[in-house]
Amino acid sequence: MKEQMLILVDDNDNELGTAPRSVCHAGTGKRHRAFVVFLINSDGEMLLQHRVGAKLGGKRWDVSATSHVLAGENYESAARRSIKHELCINYSKPLADCGAFVYTENYSIHSENEFCRILVGEWNGTFIANPEEITEAKFVPLAELAADMEKDKDCKKYTKWFHLAMKKFLQSPASKSFLG
Repeated sequence: MKEQMLILVDDNDNELGTAPRSVCHAGTGKRHRAFVVFLINSDGEMLLQHRVGAKLGGKRWDVSATSHVLAGENYESAARRSIKHELCINYSKPLADCGAFVYTENYSIHSENEFCRILVGEWNGTFIANPEEITEAKFVPLAELAADMEKDKDCKKYTKWFHLAMKKFLQSPASKSFLG
């Protein structure tokens, strides 16, 4: 399989070129475009996934879907690709843009170094967790999730980028329509 080409960006999301995924995650990493998706149902519950151990940030709870924007994609098309791949959902509704953040995290010889956009949508349907990506998936009430994340100061239960995305999401005016 051909290696994915990621979009290199600066801290303001200005495109700087492309690089293979392996190069973007080697050493301290190269800043590239990424996104997280929060799928929230009409009961105010967020769909969470537990990442498989082999993934960067694995063995922790994470956002509904997450990935990188590949060369030739925009955030919305990349998010739809990821939702389909990770959860077997053909998502066609608009996704709300709830801001972005810059994120780095070192994993020994690999690193995340991302400009990460937060995209949020409503989902009340079913899903099937892709076992290559996810060990478990479930809906959790937002209030319960926020309280539990407050206790996870060392990011052992939830991914670091989930913590950053949740904080930014709760500060976003767009979040009000999902919080009921």
